[in-house]
Amino acid sequence: MINIIMNRYISIAILLSLVSSAIAQIDIPKTKKTLKADAVYETNELLKALELYKDAYTKAETKEEKAYIMFQRGQIQRMTLEYKKAAARYKSAIQKDYPDPIVHFYYASMLQATMNYEEALSEFQLYDKLVPNDSLAALGIKSCRASVEWVKSPTRYQIDNLKDLNSRESDFAATFGNALGTEVVFTSGRKRDGLSKISKVTGQYYTSIFEIYQNRAGEWEEVKALNDTINSKFDDGSPSFSSDYNTMYFTRCKTVKDVYLGCQIYKGERQPGEYFQSAEFVPVVADSLSIGQPSISKDGLTLYFASDMPGGFGGRDIWKVERDGPSAPFGKPINMGPTINTVGNELYPYIRDNGVLYFASDYHPGMGGMDIFRAIPKGDDWVIYNMKYPINSSADDFAISYKQGKEEGLFTSSRKLTEITQADGSILEIKSRGLDDIYSFILPIMEFSLTGIISDVVSSDFIQDAVVEIYGDDGSEMTIQTGEEGRFKYTLKKDVDYIYIVKKEGYLNGRGAVSTMDLDDSKHFKQQTQLAKIGEPIALDNIFYDFGKWTLTDSSKIELQKLVKILNDNPNITIELASHTDMIGDDASNIILSQKRAQSVVDFLIENGIAADRLTAKGYGETKPQTISDIMAKKLPFSSGVVLTAEFIEQLKTDDSEDALKKVDLANQINRRTEFSVVSTRYIPDIDE
Repeated sequence: MINIIMNRYISIAILLSLVSSAIAQIDIPKTKKTLKADAVYETNELLKALELYKDAYTKAETKEEKAYIMFQRGQIQRMTLEYKKAAARYKSAIQKDYPDPIVHFYYASMLQATMNYEEALSEFQLYDKLVPNDSLAALGIKSCRASVEWVKSPTRYQIDNLKDLNSRESDFAATFGNALGTEVVFTSGRKRDGLSKISKVTGQYYTSIFEIYQNRAGEWEEVKALNDTINSKFDDGSPSFSSDYNTMYFTRCKTVKDVYLGCQIYKGERQPGEYFQSAEFVPVVADSLSIGQPSISKDGLTLYFASDMPGGFGGRDIWKVERDGPSAPFGKPINMGPTINTVGNELYPYIRDNGVLYFASDYHPGMGGMDIFRAIPKGDDWVIYNMKYPINSSADDFAISYKQGKEEGLFTSSRKLTEITQADGSILEIKSRGLDDIYSFILPIMEFSLTGIISDVVSSDFIQDAVVEIYGDDGSEMTIQTGEEGRFKYTLKKDVDYIYIVKKEGYLNGRGAVSTMDLDDSKHFKQQTQLAKIGEPIALDNIFYDFGKWTLTDSSKIELQKLVKILNDNPNITIELASHTDMIGDDASNIILSQKRAQSVVDFLIENGIAADRLTAKGYGETKPQTISDIMAKKLPFSSGVVLTAEFIEQLKTDDSEDALKKVDLANQINRRTEFSVVSTRYIPDIDE
């Protein structure tokens, strides 16, 4: 099996497949031409084998042999990343009754890689029926369903194709060569004067490391190859810089007489502003093992890399080696563990200066091909996040790097087109230039704010000069005052939970809360907080009882939690709970019923932690009919100042129209109410010794 296809694939672990790329073991008669193609395929000269299979197809003697050849052509075109052609070959093999069900998995994978998610889903589901309990099928089904949603709702990342860097060949694995981000160092399969040689495996030039600078006008200058100290006659690429940008770690993959010898990590040294003056082998593992794609930590003590060395979890895994000091030798390789590594391939690690690890994977649920993932340390483990669309696509996306201290950077993709729906409904198209292109990305700064409006709960008048105390769980505190319209505004931080307490002399304290945790876009919160004036009865809305009963309904208990909150926010008040009935029934019965209803509220508050000596239950029966306020008059068919007495309601009954009867029912409903009023503001809670 080919471990890597060079060029962009210096390590993309090539065959993307989780299954061997060896000759399919199908027991069918083959012509000499097909056998010859098989023999060349086994030598990893894929492009030559592809031509031989095409020729063999015209001489194939059976339908079975033609199906086999189509499958093999699909394998080669999948491995050389010609996904559309590979999909067509696999489809043809299926139509010719290719017997191995794996063809459905590969066909589904190619449909997924070309963004045909609905068709891919159907093929993965078919493969799941043919090969029950295969984790690949479940992964494909999950990935296709997630991808559809990610494309519909792209993240806030803004991406662009860096056309000044990219060529018609493969350009990939870019990183910044200085702190300002004005130097970009990257890998390319473009021709390099004097030392360019074409690989018989890929048909492309061996890769080299190039650089490009951005001038003061923000324009990119000419792309130049690094000097011969770094670039060799072999494949060189995947640069990673130390924090001072004077040491560059990179991968070198040697091929001698078309025999692949594997990859190793090297490092080059330079003085500021000078060319690299030296390059040397970094002894991380034995020469017989193949490793690559280095990423050095900010302190220079940990080197991350990818390898298929023994002891891993699947194809290629992410590993690390550590050392005690910048000049000390690296220790033994440590596998990054099963949360990051899978039975598939994990490649292109990148350790950011904040300790977050990024990598590419073809097995974690993704959009197709390789996807870029973010791993955030949590205790002794990691939490893995897919970077989603548009950073990821149905093609191969890998090799991300960040500008120092910024939410912007570079990544590589083999996609041909990116389409992003804009806010106005238009489609933004970003086209590729070559086989693999380098893209820039930036996450626009998110803005969060809170606008609060403080008003009187009864009159709805704005409350000016109220004091608002704001507390964030990041330790931040702020005290501000409301303006003429009872308004205050506060700028919030990302990933912080906030509470605010509102205070105004003569009013009960109010409270509110907002959170910017896990938000993916800017958000401006607008909240209204109403304060209750001390000394005025405050009606409790939505407190209901069954007819003639005093047991609280479930909906009433939910509403009463607001009163619990008020009492907790104002620990020095005591209140009277007053219950009132309508004018139906005799006075004595209504007094008893209302007393029991008021007591049921008090009992509920006590059950929820409120001290009993802060609460008084009082049933008033029908003795205190409601007086219509200015605010109530705006919503009700009664004039301000009207008292809903028995006499007033009886007067309504003299008109036996349907409208009058509705007013009678409404008046009785308004009289049936539960209120609270503050009795004292000097309560001193008991303090347990």
